[in-house]
Amino acid sequence: MLDHVLSLTGPSVSPAIPLRLSTGSLLVHATADTLVLSDASSLSLIRILAFWEAFPGSFDSESVVRSVSVNQERKLIAASTGTQVAIWIWSETADGLRLKVHSTLVVRDDVTSIDCKAGFLALGTIRGFAFYHLDDEADVPRWVRGWNVRIALVSCIALSPAQTHIACVSESDPAVHIFDIRTRLKSQRIRHPQPPSALLWRVPPEGSASREDLILFTWTPDYTVRIYFPVLDAPGLLQLHATVDRFSFHPDPLSSQEGSRIFWLDKEIITNSLKTCVASDDLRDEVSERRKKRLQEVLDGSLDVFARVMSDGSIALRAVANIERRPPTLLRQFNILHATPRLSLDLRYLPTDISVHASPKGSLILVSSPPFRSYMLHPLSFFDGEGDGLEHLARSWDPIVRGPLPAHHRLALEKRINSFVRSPEGNAIVVNREGSSRELWALSSRGRLKLMGPLDKIAGVDDHVVCMFGNGRTVALYSATSQKLVVQHFPPEAIQTHPISQTIDVKTTSRPVLFSLPPVDHMTPIVCATSSSTHIVYVTVSESEGDVPKLSLTVQLTEPLPVDVPPDFIMPVDPMMWTLPGTEKIQTVADTTRDAFVSLSPTGELAFWAATGLRHAVQNTRKPVFGGWKCTGRVHTDRKGISIAQCSSAKKTVLVVPTDQGQEVTIWDSIESEFSSGLEYRHLYSERLNDLDWTSTNDAQSILALGFQQKVRLLCPQRMSYFDERPTWGVFWEVDVSTLTPYSISDSIWLAGGNLLVGTGHQMFLFGQKPSSGTNSPDQTEAGLFEEVARQNGPLDDFHPQLILQCLLWNKVELVKEIITLLAHNLEVAKTGSPTAMKRIDVSKFWEDGEPAVAGQVSGRRIHHFSFLMNGETQETDDEEGFTRHMVETLVHNLEEHPLPHLTPSEMEHLIILIQTALEIDEQRRSLDGNGLRYLISIRSFFFINRRVTQSDSSKNNGARSGILAPFVRERIRYRDIIWAFHSESQEILMSASTTACGGKMMWLDARALGVFLWGTSNEMLRSQMEVIARNQYMAGESRDPTACCLFYFALGKVKLVHGLWKQAAWHKEQMMMLKFLSNDFSEARWRTAALKNAFALLSKQRFEYAAAFFLLGGSLKDAVNVCLKQLSDFQLAVALARVVEGGDEGPVLNDILKNHVIPRAFREGNRWLGSWAFWMMHRRDLAVRILLTPLRSFVAFVDAPITDVGEPHYDDPSLAILFSQLKAKSLQTVKGTSEISGSTEFNFVLQMVRVLCRMGCHVLALDLVRSWSFDRPTMLIPPPVSGEAAVDVLHDRLEGLTSARDASPAGDEPLRARSRSRSRVPPSPTMRKSMLLMRRTSLIIDMDIPSLPPTAPTSPPEPALLSPPAANGSFMGRADGTGPAAADAEARGREMLPDVGNSDSAARQAGLGSLLKNAKKDVVVPEFDMANFF
Repeated sequence: MLDHVLSLTGPSVSPAIPLRLSTGSLLVHATADTLVLSDASSLSLIRILAFWEAFPGSFDSESVVRSVSVNQERKLIAASTGTQVAIWIWSETADGLRLKVHSTLVVRDDVTSIDCKAGFLALGTIRGFAFYHLDDEADVPRWVRGWNVRIALVSCIALSPAQTHIACVSESDPAVHIFDIRTRLKSQRIRHPQPPSALLWRVPPEGSASREDLILFTWTPDYTVRIYFPVLDAPGLLQLHATVDRFSFHPDPLSSQEGSRIFWLDKEIITNSLKTCVASDDLRDEVSERRKKRLQEVLDGSLDVFARVMSDGSIALRAVANIERRPPTLLRQFNILHATPRLSLDLRYLPTDISVHASPKGSLILVSSPPFRSYMLHPLSFFDGEGDGLEHLARSWDPIVRGPLPAHHRLALEKRINSFVRSPEGNAIVVNREGSSRELWALSSRGRLKLMGPLDKIAGVDDHVVCMFGNGRTVALYSATSQKLVVQHFPPEAIQTHPISQTIDVKTTSRPVLFSLPPVDHMTPIVCATSSSTHIVYVTVSESEGDVPKLSLTVQLTEPLPVDVPPDFIMPVDPMMWTLPGTEKIQTVADTTRDAFVSLSPTGELAFWAATGLRHAVQNTRKPVFGGWKCTGRVHTDRKGISIAQCSSAKKTVLVVPTDQGQEVTIWDSIESEFSSGLEYRHLYSERLNDLDWTSTNDAQSILALGFQQKVRLLCPQRMSYFDERPTWGVFWEVDVSTLTPYSISDSIWLAGGNLLVGTGHQMFLFGQKPSSGTNSPDQTEAGLFEEVARQNGPLDDFHPQLILQCLLWNKVELVKEIITLLAHNLEVAKTGSPTAMKRIDVSKFWEDGEPAVAGQVSGRRIHHFSFLMNGETQETDDEEGFTRHMVETLVHNLEEHPLPHLTPSEMEHLIILIQTALEIDEQRRSLDGNGLRYLISIRSFFFINRRVTQSDSSKNNGARSGILAPFVRERIRYRDIIWAFHSESQEILMSASTTACGGKMMWLDARALGVFLWGTSNEMLRSQMEVIARNQYMAGESRDPTACCLFYFALGKVKLVHGLWKQAAWHKEQMMMLKFLSNDFSEARWRTAALKNAFALLSKQRFEYAAAFFLLGGSLKDAVNVCLKQLSDFQLAVALARVVEGGDEGPVLNDILKNHVIPRAFREGNRWLGSWAFWMMHRRDLAVRILLTPLRSFVAFVDAPITDVGEPHYDDPSLAILFSQLKAKSLQTVKGTSEISGSTEFNFVLQMVRVLCRMGCHVLALDLVRSWSFDRPTMLIPPPVSGEAAVDVLHDRLEGLTSARDASPAGDEPLRARSRSRSRVPPSPTMRKSMLLMRRTSLIIDMDIPSLPPTAPTSPPEPALLSPPAANGSFMGRADGTGPAAADAEARGREMLPDVGNSDSAARQAGLGSLLKNAKKDVVVPEFDMANFF
């Protein structure tokens, strides 16, 4: 996804030296204080070696590596800087290749040259040279000095292959000095017309008579190579035998064509390559045979090949034959190739070094530098002069636009990087280096960086603030010291010309923030902002005489920001999205929806600011006009001591706060409401965070790069899921530079196209997507950065399990069936390879109303025809052939055999589960209501997932069984799913389905996992189910232990049954004691007391469940419930016992559990589902509705419960909207609760649900929600008093407004909703009004004691400050009716803080509700039921 595509390691200060390994060749060259190792073929960076790794004390020095040598035999790399020498060793380990420091050496004088061979080291210094040998027997490798020689300023030094002689050159003497290592004396001095620039001892080829043959090549600046070797009668004396000069390479010696220096091509490598080509049997044609003969002639001639590159890029080869042979009269020289320009190197200027390296199958790798270029050399074609003889492979970075780099620019590139500044479009950057040196780089269309040139410094000032604009060619620098703003413009010819500059005075009181805004009328505004003032400088680049650009600057002081306290931070909004997606058009800053910057107050408040009225005056003047700054939003973060802050184009703000535990990184949205604090991500990093930067995708998704010491972690929004828990933001990629360089990251910055530039030391690394080779199939092509972010957070495919699940929850069953049918069709089409036959769902179908699934409703697959006078069906026809069991089974099989791309294994499991669940729903849908359908989905998904995950282990659980869910992944379904069953009218079917899902034997663990005793409403059903659980608990395993079921039987009052079970437990050691004890009459007080004493004894033995059973036996339900709550931590068991023992939902014990345990737990966990259920059970249905939308910290003041902690509210579930739409007009209490929720709160709630759906990838459902949501409020007018039958009509006229909100809800599931919805599309006529009201009578539950319940609270939402102070015990206390002192104070404060509009809205609603209650008090004569009304 993000690959290392480019390395900007800096200008090379030494020729590349090959390091030959078994896997290939590496190139080693020095730049600044580092050594760079790269692959000879691909030129990809392998590793950077920093000199301070060997000498940590030199980290802050400005030393530069001056000389490098490679020991091929021992794989040692030696380098020197000053008086220090460092040696690294390359070793091959089981984990791969590894480089480590081998040894170090410090000498007296500065080292100028170095050569390392075998176990010997020759160092040339400014005062001579020294010879060392390696002591391997010591614990730590060390170099022992053998001897040294005084000679002035040694520039070159070389050890002979047999380590018998040393050749060196002194800059003060144009001669080569030869020393004999064995005698430690100078053996010869060879004079040259110019001081030699390079020396090379030629290595005798394998099979040579003597490895001690001395053959010396010398190079002089006049492009001449001299060859020295001894004669037979003087084996220790070198003599000149051949000279190869630059004129010998051209057919015309008088030609003036320029060329490079002369390069010797390693004879051993060339010989091995030619031998391989000649021996190859791959090509047998006539042309190949002729070419092989030519190569064989080269081999037979024992040629040393020299190469020279001409100015046109062509290559000339000259050979010297018979150097190894004696006598020297056999030497011959001749040209063997002068390639035509079509066989040329891709060069801008002549190389200074060329080397050859071995390659598989007899080819050669040719590398030229600088800059580095690699070519594949095919000997058969190359030596025949054919154009395909050289094949370009790779090239390294080329920072130069044109021409060589000046020396002072090269020195600047060797300084370490401090930071980057990019242009708004991301196509250019300014690199800030140590010593206030800066240069401008441009990103080419091919993804390569080009050096445009250095930036001029402001005289006497080193500290600059920099910003870029004008497509990356204009740079502004501001100095707070000199109070000057300098604008430099680089024309297209870049480095060849000096930038155009203009200066203007801008007075500021502190170091400002400098950033540009989108251009307005060919002028670019630059904002120079401090905490106290803001200046805008208008920059105009215009053409003048001679096509030379002209700069003009105008400054304008704007009004300060309208804030009470000056901000601590001012940060520009990231401008990466200035360019409209898919176009090159730049958005203008006059659009006030585009924020310019963000201010951060000392208290942690984020304020977003946009420029208004930024334009030129209309009346033929060029004077700019600025309207001011407009605040577009505020977010309270409560963060102080912020060290780093940045804002993305999508207005996501990241804040970094140092803490004692590490650095806290938080990401905030720009939208804050009662449903969202704006906080989207929080993580504490123990490692040091150096920098961060934002970028944006084409669809406005934000990507954050967090730069640590040697890693950059990339974060993007994560799609919210019902299937697993995941943070809102997550790390989806990591860039690790520790394998490339030892330097820490100084800065990282995003460039255009999703490219990431990382600066370490003085080097830069560019990460992006490598261009595809063109041979990969679409399935094999790796996704790019933006595509991966879209996959993780973008809209989902129609067949994605999460979208299917949401469609099922929103009752779009027919749509799900169509999606599944199309998926099956497309999979069959994919097998035929005909993509044109693929089908997709029309997006408009997502906006169609989901049909309610109620008893008696027609199924989407079958149409049932009933006889009116007969019980039963008369006929059944198959109306749909697509969605059948056979089709589903085939589809599931295909998905298991061929998983869909881009779906994880977990998502594939869920998809299969949902497809199977949809089939079961379709087959049973006529008997289910909507909430029952949702519960069935949840339990099917729950059990399918757990069984698939533990399929391999389930077969092992055939012994003792404590519950089918005991070894499973999750302990229970969510409270959300339990509430669906609680509000369902198909509970008998759900209980049967739950029992079936448990394998027909429901244990207590199963019942708790499914929340059976929370959602069951029938006391008879609960007692029956508890008896079933008791029986299954007893029958589990082979032991038949009565203690496993006595708790449930005692709750049912079946003591004698337990007594009978103990009679059969002869194996149990407590049998006799229990038989004797249970034979007593527990209706007597003394035996109940005895049971209580045994219960306390069992508590001391930590037999908690058994103790709870004895508490029940002793008639103390309260104590049994306390054991369940405190010792067993099972509030569901406590609720089950209370509901069964007390015989209903009105008992004091159950009410105590709800009030003192369940409600505090719901507030502590921020679980609104659980809280709504508890209030509904307590017959406070108004609170059950209000808790869904009201902020918990404000709501706690009106709750009569010991709430000590309020957790984070969870508004990340769009199903809350379904529940709210069902409950808000279900009864008089819920209408009352809804009336206390302001319209703005409901509006913000819907927007929050829309955002959540978008975060889940269900954008089409989010659009459907905003299109279909009804904001009808339960308000009505106050008519004159009426009585009798007229009162009924008046009452129902007023209730019409209450029920219409429910009927218009997209998720209402009442039986008459379908008809009422169809009627809502056409206004009812007066003649139909009464019949409509009669049909609605049963839809509104009269559940209020009208005279006794005043309004519970003012219009929601009150501010968090409305939270009443804790009581003495630390609890938040209030009265259930909302009339206590705390509630009164909160209500008064709420009225003060709410705006007038909200108060008037609340007053109108309260007046309407009061009118309803007054009329309901009057005597109402209800007409008798008349069957004729139905005809």
